[in-house]
Amino acid sequence: MLELFKIKKNHFVGIDFGTASIKVVELSYVDQKTILENYGFVELGLANRGNMKPTSLEQVLNDSLKKILAKMNIHNAPAFVSIPGFSGLVAIIELPSMPAEDLTKAIQFEAHKYIPSALDEIALSWEVVEKKEEQGEVKDNDNFISKLKLKNESDSKSGEKIKVLLVAAPKKDIEHYDRLVSGAGLEVKAIELETFSIARSLVGDEPGVFLIVDIGSRTTNLILVEKGLIQANRNIDAGGEEITSAIVDMLRISRSRAEVFKKEGKDILNSNESPLVVPVLDLIVGELHRVISAYKEKNKGSKLDAIILSGGTSKMVGIEEYFAHALGEEVRIGNPWRAIAVGSEMAPLTKALGASFAVALGLALRGVEDYKKK
Repeated sequence: MLELFKIKKNHFVGIDFGTASIKVVELSYVDQKTILENYGFVELGLANRGNMKPTSLEQVLNDSLKKILAKMNIHNAPAFVSIPGFSGLVAIIELPSMPAEDLTKAIQFEAHKYIPSALDEIALSWEVVEKKEEQGEVKDNDNFISKLKLKNESDSKSGEKIKVLLVAAPKKDIEHYDRLVSGAGLEVKAIELETFSIARSLVGDEPGVFLIVDIGSRTTNLILVEKGLIQANRNIDAGGEEITSAIVDMLRISRSRAEVFKKEGKDILNSNESPLVVPVLDLIVGELHRVISAYKEKNKGSKLDAIILSGGTSKMVGIEEYFAHALGEEVRIGNPWRAIAVGSEMAPLTKALGASFAVALGLALRGVEDYKKK
């Protein structure tokens, strides 16, 4: 039988379902290079998303996804899909070293402390992660639904402690996004929390300690990464929309003009004359102080290498200086395109997009990494 569309085994699609838009990236892996093939996004225009019926919201997402995939002419590549970070849980728990069968029960018992829902409604994933070289544990925090990797019981030491990366998300959310993407004609290869996608594209395996501040439209995700491994993750129920509202109120301009002003106007965050007061930024700074203090208290003598800003709001004029001054730490804008080969015609466009495509790129990079392991 003639195959109309043959699957491209070296092409990978990342689909980021954000609160304000859907972003899609297509990468290929050729001659040991990761290449940008295509990208696109579609605004959802869901001002009253919280008041929509689930069936109506799913229809909007389904139609929007089909629209952008048709425009990008994507129909024959494996898809990697994100779940919003606030929908799930990422936690590091410490346990005594024990046999695999006992560890499974212990983790499920510990999970009750972190997850209020019934465990049969939750998809759980965990990995044993090592801090000491001599332990020889396998570190792999990329997989959302993954196999447990353990040393043989005979290798464990008496009194030895292990750290476990626990990841959880509602099964109904996983099924929801799987249904959306499958309904658009793509094969879903993996679904993961966007927390991992962001860390993969902005930090990867870079050594050091980094704190990612991903400011989305309605939520902000704080991700502490040490040696490529997520150590802590917190979500704040506020984001770029609140910053836009503050600009609207201060300058008395329309919302559309305020969005443009954020990225192209003067620096009103650090102005000596009349600096803009944004409560949500104060809220983020306060939470960052708590995350940094908790890490340094637990890891005496450790230092933070950098704070990395991500999300559409990272393009706001003056925001890098604002966080550096408030926190006394090195701050930089994330660059998820740094390891991607981009054609000369696309380079100016991707530079303008900045870190707003961090999730979609991280998802597609998951496909590249899986392909390289084969």
